[in-house]
Amino acid sequence: MPVRVLCLHGQGVNSAVFQKQTQSLREMLPADYDFRFFDGKYECEPAEEVRDYYQPPYLTWYNTPTVEKVKDAHEQIRQIIESHGPFDAVMGFSQGAAVAASLLLHEELESKPLSFKAAIFIGSPIPFARTTQVGIDARSYFGVPNTLPNAHTRPSRIPPHLLTDPAYLRNPAQLERVSCDNVQYQMFHPTADKVRITLPTGHVMGMQDKWLCHSKDLVGLCQEDCRVVLQHYGGHEVPRAYTEEICDVVETVFGALLEKVT
Repeated sequence: MPVRVLCLHGQGVNSAVFQKQTQSLREMLPADYDFRFFDGKYECEPAEEVRDYYQPPYLTWYNTPTVEKVKDAHEQIRQIIESHGPFDAVMGFSQGAAVAASLLLHEELESKPLSFKAAIFIGSPIPFARTTQVGIDARSYFGVPNTLPNAHTRPSRIPPHLLTDPAYLRNPAQLERVSCDNVQYQMFHPTADKVRITLPTGHVMGMQDKWLCHSKDLVGLCQEDCRVVLQHYGGHEVPRAYTEEICDVVETVFGALLEKVT
């Protein structure tokens, strides 16, 4: 039975780059796994690791994870599904993984049918929410005053082990010329949210990745009895040196998917 997989690239690359990043992985997997790659709609600066190797456009699903930007990213994914789906599974790298996880968490919260039956998250940051009703109020970490309290009394302190990247010091008012009063950031976290992704998930993370702590905490947002975790010794990448191990994760997760179908 074919397995159709929606593939979501990271920030500052594009779908063609993600195809290259996963080429050895896909070549080793069964031929009836049908991987489909799509682009985020916004241009941005190139990711540091691809600047000298790949041509533009350099794309992103959102340039900063505000509530409104995350909502827009979800809509991009839904439009892809409507035009090119359905898909059995999703595989995302970096920001693409975070967008997929966020979409699934919201579908769980809203008791909606899930867009996918399985998910592979590679080097994922922690996902952000499209509403102020869930997650950690992260405004102050992005340089936005939080003098107006969150209407839903959400916690406002991010676990210190997650604060490893300058992204948390960006001021969106400088990025987009918008009033800080209208900007909200809500970070999903297993200590702040009870919702869990209940479908089979695979998690691939590098021990040298600056997003390692985020990837570990995303595991906590997924149901324990149907998740598979691989930690490798690389960084923020789809490491070719661990192609066989990643294949094992993918086949285990997709195997669980196929068992549910049959």
